Amino acid sequence: MYLTLIPEYTGSCIHDDSGNQIEIQDLKLPKSLLDELTLWQAAYREIIPLSDEERLIITDRIEQLDNIGLSLAQKLQDLVPGGVRVN
Repeated sequence: MYLTLIPEYTGSCIHDDSGNQIEIQDLKLPKSLLDELTLWQAAYREIIPLSDEERLIITDRIEQLDNIGLSLAQKLQDLVPGGVRVN
């Protein structure tokens, strides 16, 4: 199975290889990872509606969140039962 971790303004931040949203609770992950994903998603929700000009002002914060997302993708790949690949 392939999963994509992508911030969404509404809905789940995890999608399957068909583009369908997967609820993070359905993946049987440790609570600590569920909490991390929820916090990351919430932080990105503040950025999604910003204009390009506003995003330029907070480039460092966006880069920080992108790096957190990469770390979360690796954790997902390691912890999802049955194994997955995460983009």
